[in-house]
Amino acid sequence: MVPQKIDTVLYKNGLVVKDLCLTSRSSINSSGSGNEDSRNLPFARSNTATVTNSWICRAIVRLFSTEQGSGQGFHCCHGGSRKRYNASTGNDESFQPSGAYIFRPNNSSPLPLTQQVRSYLVQNTLVQEVYQNFSSWCSQVVRLYKDQRFVELEWTVGPIPIGDRQGKEVISLFETTLQTDGVFYTDANGRQIMKRRRNTRETWNLNQTEPVAGNYYPVNSRIYIKDKYAQLTVLTDRSQGGSSIKDGSVELMVHRRLLQDDDRGVGEPLLEIGEYGEGLVVRGRHLLLLDNPEQSADTHRTLSIQEYMSPQIVLSYGDGASYSHDSHALQKTFSALQEELPPNVHLLTFALHSPSKVLLRLEHPFQTGESKNSSQPITINLNNLFSSFTLSDIKETTLAANMEKGKQKRMRWRTRTESDLQSDTPLPPTMDPAHITLSPMEIRTFLATIQYRNKAASHGQ
Repeated sequence: MVPQKIDTVLYKNGLVVKDLCLTSRSSINSSGSGNEDSRNLPFARSNTATVTNSWICRAIVRLFSTEQGSGQGFHCCHGGSRKRYNASTGNDESFQPSGAYIFRPNNSSPLPLTQQVRSYLVQNTLVQEVYQNFSSWCSQVVRLYKDQRFVELEWTVGPIPIGDRQGKEVISLFETTLQTDGVFYTDANGRQIMKRRRNTRETWNLNQTEPVAGNYYPVNSRIYIKDKYAQLTVLTDRSQGGSSIKDGSVELMVHRRLLQDDDRGVGEPLLEIGEYGEGLVVRGRHLLLLDNPEQSADTHRTLSIQEYMSPQIVLSYGDGASYSHDSHALQKTFSALQEELPPNVHLLTFALHSPSKVLLRLEHPFQTGESKNSSQPITINLNNLFSSFTLSDIKETTLAANMEKGKQKRMRWRTRTESDLQSDTPLPPTMDPAHITLSPMEIRTFLATIQYRNKAASHGQ
């Protein structure tokens, strides 16, 4: 059967995301040349279809600038394949096996889980989904909603089989034609982006003896690669290890099952048996974005916060009354804000500190220089921030809120930092709550007295 090809065009924020193709490998490269058909086809052609190929369904995402009206380079993304490393049990170079604390594969090239992926397509006017079965214990759903700027990959891995007496470490691998020159980027605790260069340490000479494990870094919320034309960002729903072992690639560790202890104090292998005694099953989600490097931060910063702060959906027993959309008994929407905050201001913490005081933290989530518009200082007015209550007696505190900022006495360290980067500027004697300025990556903490605008708000909201 000929592989099913799905083409879609999404218009948003001056970009056209074009041609999500579920096909085999394309010859398109970053210069824009290639033989892939780029005709625009309807968003949905059938409700279901079967997708087959020799290896894996490939996602090809092309970016065009509608403002310039010309292509900015075509980039092929072989998206979300599942591969594995066989765990080392020790060798002539080192006795060290892979274990709970140590990642040490026995080969630098990951192995495919299977030579053929069983896939089928479900699509309608709202969403396109490709269901992929890599094996009896590994599957994935690739999901693209209409007018959505990113692709969702929902994966399920496990129980990892060990009948061959071989420990396995499963990764999600994204391969592109981006020219990355050994450079990739990971976040630090969901905030600052750190530049990484393969087989390199910035402050000391590295003797690299582990080409895979030695290039893995913590990925708390995102990892990305880029060249002058495009940036591929993968957002995670949990902390994972990740790297770019080859130029143009991104990989994330999603599951491990090992048979040997790594001699780091646990005294047992990473071999949880799970509820049914067959091993653990892990389910997670990756969000895949392809954008212009100049605009990518505006998308991935906001989306990362939404992913991390997404509400928990819970169900409860009702009181027996029937529910109607026309009913006014239930409040369907509510916002405590007077108006939407600008994209470079995030309400990080709002918590009751005492019966009459609240703890408030405001964050500037952007880094200096990563966004033309959002990486600038921003000033907001705390007096008119909330709709149901007002704040008074506002005092800025340390980040931990254990003392007022003006009473803090910091230790003076002898450093070789340039003097213009050192700041001894004291805080003003009085703080103006109408002018609270946040600089890039800054978090400011406040304690304030809360006064509700009406009695109903103090009890019901």
